[in-house]
Amino acid sequence: MWLKNFFLLMFIVCGLCLAGRISADEPPVKIAGTWSITIEFVAGTGHHTAIIKQSGEKLSGTYKGEFKEGTLSGTVKGKSIDFSGFLKHEATGLRFHYTGTIDGNTMKGAVDMGEYWTATWTAKRKKKR
Repeated sequence: MWLKNFFLLMFIVCGLCLAGRISADEPPVKIAGTWSITIEFVAGTGHHTAIIKQSGEKLSGTYKGEFKEGTLSGTVKGKSIDFSGFLKHEATGLRFHYTGTIDGNTMKGAVDMGEYWTATWTAKRKKKR
């Protein structure tokens, strides 16, 4: 009898765990629009712009540095964002790989620039006119 109760208890616990996991998946936050990005480097600050288009979790758009413009691609899962902006310069280019979190009309996190190290970033959604 105790074995039957044990298996019944285990079945209930597994069911509750699975139900909690399924309901924990948040839909992606809607972030389409224009964002002003501030990058805090070791020796200064940079200002970039992301014009983001969103289809579900998938992101695409335009990425603008201070002097160049390129492409943007990435994903948003719940309140987490992961995207890259690529700025081409002559025969080469620089990829900015952003990871972070979204909180309403602001985002923040870390940006990896490959051989140019990492930095922190914040972004604010520009208001529509």
